[in-house]
Amino acid sequence: MVVLNLDNDENRRIVENCYRTQKVLINPLIDWDDEYLQWYIKREEIELNPLYGCGWDRVGCIGCPMAGKHRYFEFERYPKYKQAYIRAFDKMLEIREAKGLKKMRGWENGKSVFRWWIDEKWDPDQMEIKDWLYEIGAISIEQYNDEKFIY
Repeated sequence: MVVLNLDNDENRRIVENCYRTQKVLINPLIDWDDEYLQWYIKREEIELNPLYGCGWDRVGCIGCPMAGKHRYFEFERYPKYKQAYIRAFDKMLEIREAKGLKKMRGWENGKSVFRWWIDEKWDPDQMEIKDWLYEIGAISIEQYNDEKFIY
């Protein structure tokens, strides 16, 4: 079982099944609106991450794809994380090559994979995340073709 935080996605339900990991997902705060959430934080005297006071509306893993365009600012603020991602992508490319996996268009080095990761649309034919998930066997052909499937 995995317990998730409040991400305000309209498609979320209190209990979900993850098709990829086969785990049950629990979203205990799914029906909390902002007013109730603020009341609960005050009532329980919960100390918030100071980044919320700096205008951030989402605090999570640096570079998370769910952070959208906010990732650009995160990598600007934390350049060592950007370099760590690039090193990891370089290593991933070495492993892919050693395993004889297909070379992906535009994935020349860790920096180019990083640009793909943060959604810089520099190549109209670049691989999408669902293509990669299907290639590594993480999703089935049915899930790949299902437009409503959440990756």
